[in-house]
Amino acid sequence: MIPTERIIEEMERQLKYAKAADDEAAVREALTAVRALCQIVLVGNEQKDEPVITPRTMAISHKPLLSSLEGRPLEEEDANGGSIFDF
Repeated sequence: MIPTERIIEEMERQLKYAKAADDEAAVREALTAVRALCQIVLVGNEQKDEPVITPRTMAISHKPLLSSLEGRPLEEEDANGGSIFDF
């Protein structure tokens, strides 16, 4: 995980860039970067309290998927053979 101090340094750099920018689009871009960096810190802190799911704790089903038709064409009374246009 990235240290919080490093993320705050990057936020400060983006804020300096936003203050110095002449273009409104550049300011918005820098502030969007700051918001994303804030989310990294905030979500990272929330996830520490949640259980970590590892491959050993996940339930995996090894049952093969079978088609309901099992490879045989569907046969109905009013169908006209093996046409692909049978509905």
